[in-house]
Amino acid sequence: MNPEDHQHSATSEAAQVLGRLLAPGQDDPYPLYDWLRTHEPVYFAPPLGSYVLTRFEDCSYVMKNPTLFPAPDAETFSRFMPEQSAYDAFKVLVTSIVNANPPQHTRLRRLVARAFTPRRVESLKHGVMTIARDHVAKVGAQSADGAIIDFHHELSVPVPLQVMARLLGLPLDDDRLLADLIPRIINVVDPSSDTAALKDADVALHTLLDRLWDLVERRRAEPADDLVSALVAPDATESAPLTDDELKAVFVALLTAGFETSATALDIAVHTLLHHPEHRAAILDFDGALRFVDEVLRWDAPAPMSAGFRYAAEDVRFGEHLVPAGSPVRVLLGAANRDPAANPLPELFDPSREAPRSLAFGNGIHHCLGMNLARMEIAAVLMAIAEGLPGLRFAEEPVRRRSLPLRDFASFKVQLGG
Repeated sequence: MNPEDHQHSATSEAAQVLGRLLAPGQDDPYPLYDWLRTHEPVYFAPPLGSYVLTRFEDCSYVMKNPTLFPAPDAETFSRFMPEQSAYDAFKVLVTSIVNANPPQHTRLRRLVARAFTPRRVESLKHGVMTIARDHVAKVGAQSADGAIIDFHHELSVPVPLQVMARLLGLPLDDDRLLADLIPRIINVVDPSSDTAALKDADVALHTLLDRLWDLVERRRAEPADDLVSALVAPDATESAPLTDDELKAVFVALLTAGFETSATALDIAVHTLLHHPEHRAAILDFDGALRFVDEVLRWDAPAPMSAGFRYAAEDVRFGEHLVPAGSPVRVLLGAANRDPAANPLPELFDPSREAPRSLAFGNGIHHCLGMNLARMEIAAVLMAIAEGLPGLRFAEEPVRRRSLPLRDFASFKVQLGG
């Protein structure tokens, strides 16, 4: 086979591999990730309209070089999604800190980081532990007679939402409101959404912002020890505090980023624990639970592909592969985290692994601000399960809904064993 025929064959097979990854119900995508990383580590994927990178060092390089790989601006997003760009929900999402570039990103992150200081996150620990124990106890009561329950809806969804409500300073019963509104808002960036879903995204957005803005006005008048107060408080060191529009975008970004991915991460962590019960004793300790969480996120990342894309500002070479200037680029985190060049024996689940290298929380300037809070809430749930539900087991083997962009479940039924 001559080189051109070989390249055509590899590209054709890469298209089939990506098609399988994008298809629903892919239970084990890792052999497919391995194939891409080995044979087409820098692959232009027509269904995504972008280059997909799978090697750890390549993915990390993109994330750590925002000048060479900037986020697209709102106008560029609009060219890709012209119908969505007419809606307020779309405008808020694409202008958030997640898609900002320096110097705007530098300023926004500095201001938002005040609300995620180690002291503030540590101050939430008792509340997070209580939320986790209460919900695990509820699950235990519901399944005490052997009843089958949906773990995702009864535990993985309400825990991160109540943690986020506590962080913001919202009443804890607002978690039901958030559970309803946030997925509807996110629909605006789904290319498959119809006009009705796009209109509904705006309805959900304005319902959410009305509730949040009432809290903003109250905290401006009477500050409390919560995230909203920290964000709206004047700071003598800042010449340009957050504008109202920036505040709205920050709140929506925090809620959307902290909900669906966190719920999926909780599902995956418990799924892993039930398949690896030999680690149950180790997670009774908080530090042991955190090590388990970090390895879960490396081994089976809840968001295996970057939600958005970056652009190559100039021609960039990754080894023998060229990414032309102006090309969209997405990183396949699930493949990168199992790159043997980054982690020896990457397919082995090992919470005692020394210094695992993981991009589950990103890298560079867009590294997740809420990382330590997310790790804390997952660890809290695992500890509560290990202590309070030693007999928890699958009622049936969970079914994955999709592999990309989230490794979420269509069904996650559990019950207490005898």
